[in-house]
Amino acid sequence: MKLIRRPQISVRLLRIAGCLAMLMPVFFSTQIAANQKPDKSEPKEEKKTEPFKITKLTQGMGLYAIGPVSPDKKSILLIAQKPGLAPNLYVMNIGDHSIRPPLTSLQWGVADPVWSPDGQSIAFAGFGDTGSFPDIYVLSIKGGAPRQLTKNSFTDKEPAFTPDGKRILFTSDESPLPDAAFGILHVAVIPVTGGKPDFFTEDECSSIRPLMSADGKSVLLVKISDNSGRHSLWQYGLDGKAITDLTETRYARIRRVIPGGAGGSIVLWAQEQAEQQDNVYLFEPSVPRARELPEPDLPKVSPALSPDGKLIVFVGPGAIGSQLYLYDSTTEQIKQLTYKAANTHSPMFVSNTEIVFGSNRDKENELYELNLSQPVDEKKKK
Repeated sequence: MKLIRRPQISVRLLRIAGCLAMLMPVFFSTQIAANQKPDKSEPKEEKKTEPFKITKLTQGMGLYAIGPVSPDKKSILLIAQKPGLAPNLYVMNIGDHSIRPPLTSLQWGVADPVWSPDGQSIAFAGFGDTGSFPDIYVLSIKGGAPRQLTKNSFTDKEPAFTPDGKRILFTSDESPLPDAAFGILHVAVIPVTGGKPDFFTEDECSSIRPLMSADGKSVLLVKISDNSGRHSLWQYGLDGKAITDLTETRYARIRRVIPGGAGGSIVLWAQEQAEQQDNVYLFEPSVPRARELPEPDLPKVSPALSPDGKLIVFVGPGAIGSQLYLYDSTTEQIKQLTYKAANTHSPMFVSNTEIVFGSNRDKENELYELNLSQPVDEKKKK
């Protein structure tokens, strides 16, 4: 295994650079809007009536990103950045939209929050007061300080609970070889109660982004080819043994994997070629085959899947800014959901008919809800 020595950089610069690198994918969806020029051939597009009711849920939140919904479907995790502070973790009650005081107060912020299977704990990657690189933390939803599970000079991120809730898988660049500065990225595992991390994958190529399959019987992760740098989706057993290469090296990048799609499909946010735009694919493991969503010329980023697996909401460019779009697997049609000039990011389904998303529709970054069961009556609006 080829080892690389870590360069000498100041602790403060490493903290800042590491935090930015870890949190950068959060606003990937708004980057399309930053480079999107208004389409002068369709100057009136942003004045179109938005088809469904949209409600602003927060004021002064400083929303940074939206995390997953709890297993009982009653709460959702939010990352917000108050003025002068790092992005930290909040939880919102889906029923009444009440938001508890921040669960964390880490000096350099948090990312990648996930729920435990019983919904009683949250794991996340975070920067503490003295850490130069992200570590894995776990905290109880009932309150109390987060417990730091890893503490080292390595990058530990992207946690995922095992189905029994007793272990946490995560991505790390700590080398499996003794006395090495650091090695390739791989998936590690640590007990929720704490202790020394073990190596879940020990391949010679990088492995990242572990998560559980839809049935909870295996682990899905992304492996990166040493030769080409291309990404492939793999299935592993809970014992850390490789089962199968699902996609082979089809993709230049796989940015997100969402199991549980219609007909047992897996939703992929990916690029087939490095020079191509990002798109969303439905991968069918049983075939195996990947189908690109309709309208291939429309860039698609930051997808989220409805609980029943039939709908996919994603972000794409509008005439001005980035907008929400909806793909319905039953009709195989895409519908634009928002038109107001704004940067939109991190949509998430809280039910089969309700979507929350972040946007600066009213100048500041806040949380909004779109209700698919409440179409706008254009006659009344006029």
